[in-house]
Amino acid sequence: MAKDDRCSPSKYICYKLSRVMRKINRYYESNLSHYGLTPSQFYVLSVVWEHDGLKFKDLAKRLEMDGSTLTSILDRLERQDLAERRDDPEDRRSLLVFLKQKALENISEITYLAEKMDQEIKGRFSKEEYETFENVLDKLFQD
Repeated sequence: MAKDDRCSPSKYICYKLSRVMRKINRYYESNLSHYGLTPSQFYVLSVVWEHDGLKFKDLAKRLEMDGSTLTSILDRLERQDLAERRDDPEDRRSLLVFLKQKALENISEITYLAEKMDQEIKGRFSKEEYETFENVLDKLFQD
């Protein structure tokens, strides 16, 4: 191995994963900016869309996000009139998160962007390769 190859960051898997994530984030940022959203805000909206009225703590758990980060994202989504937090009538210590009409009007267009990116990625693999790729990602994701 040449000296230059030993020092190259491209030999490290984390470097390669980081490059892929930067590319995906750039895609999301450029496409979501039309809606005034960041990728993190999109992820929050997509989970709430599937489970409108989800408890704050369950939303944080599903996103694997700490409470303070989620609070700041929800603050911005509320300022944009996209989401709202309401008291849980069954547990006064808990909050429920709901989408507002403005988000509901655009959510199918917004999720289409994510599905389009998924299809672009899937298109680079055979069916078997993609299944293996997803399995590898799932293994990397596990604690």
